[in-house]
Amino acid sequence: MKKLALGIAIPLAALTLAACGNRNSQQNNSQTSVSSSQVATSGSTADQNQAAGNLSSLDADKLTPSQTAALVLYYGDAHMPGADSNDYSANMAKSGQGATVKIYEKDSVPKGDGPLYKTYPDGAELLYSVKLTGDSSNKGDRLNSIYYTIAGDKIYFADSDAGIRADGVTPAEMVAYAKEHHGVSRVNNVAQNTKIIDLRGETSANSSSASNHSSQNLTTQQLGTLVALYKAPDWFKRGIDGGLYYEDSADSDFGDLQGYSYITANGDPTSFIYFKRNGNDVTVKMVEPQGDQSVAEAPVVTKHITVSGLIRDYYTSQAQKDEVNGYANKLKPESAYRESIANND
Repeated sequence: MKKLALGIAIPLAALTLAACGNRNSQQNNSQTSVSSSQVATSGSTADQNQAAGNLSSLDADKLTPSQTAALVLYYGDAHMPGADSNDYSANMAKSGQGATVKIYEKDSVPKGDGPLYKTYPDGAELLYSVKLTGDSSNKGDRLNSIYYTIAGDKIYFADSDAGIRADGVTPAEMVAYAKEHHGVSRVNNVAQNTKIIDLRGETSANSSSASNHSSQNLTTQQLGTLVALYKAPDWFKRGIDGGLYYEDSADSDFGDLQGYSYITANGDPTSFIYFKRNGNDVTVKMVEPQGDQSVAEAPVVTKHITVSGLIRDYYTSQAQKDEVNGYANKLKPESAYRESIANND
């Protein structure tokens, strides 16, 4: 499972990657650390080697930004499914191995660099994406990268379901784990060749203006199309010509889903995608069977995404807008389906 890492904030100063200076890795390495909402913008390797003397050890109270990123990668690898039988962090021990850390504002993360399900812990503002730069193919092409965020004194990293773990971990806990499992040398091996690139403001500056304008005027059909392309693109594209319907607001017959908009093929419960917008947040609910569960046994799974993220991924270029609007125009109101049923009776 692909992992992304948000920079740990341990001690909030070091964890949060030293204070802001010049963007894109031009910052002076003499800056002091700051609050967890800020990150180091030093893009040179190993924090300009400012902590060269620390790279033979791992101290939770003196972690450099590069060590923090490498530590999250190591710890996250060790806690992914299958880690008990696979040494996912083996690539971190290779000679010359390094990593690239990209820092984003959490609502401006490019598609593929962050979580699909954007449920951040309270207080999180940034997302850190960490990827090994050296060969990392021997243990799976989706490993050796991770994303994480910082909230309070804890780090929250990628889960195995394209989201972010609900429970955070402190730097001290991760350091203790690395020491217990003889991972310190792997962490420091990567840290000494790590480059940090601060992209805060850049992605948002390029797209937020257009996105903010577009997001204010989305119809139910347009937003529903964006949600469907995100949640079930194959199902949606197969069904759009055969007959898909939308509803602005479900009535009381839908119980807890009353007031939600939805896109549906009017089949079994799995053919409904429910969504409700609150500002930039969109709550999405679907019945999703797990394992051998029948539809009747399956739970309603809730995910959160952002309008700005949907627009960024599916509604930015003119070609994307034409595609989305074409789909939206093919959606029929749910009332038309009810009328067809009544007429057939």
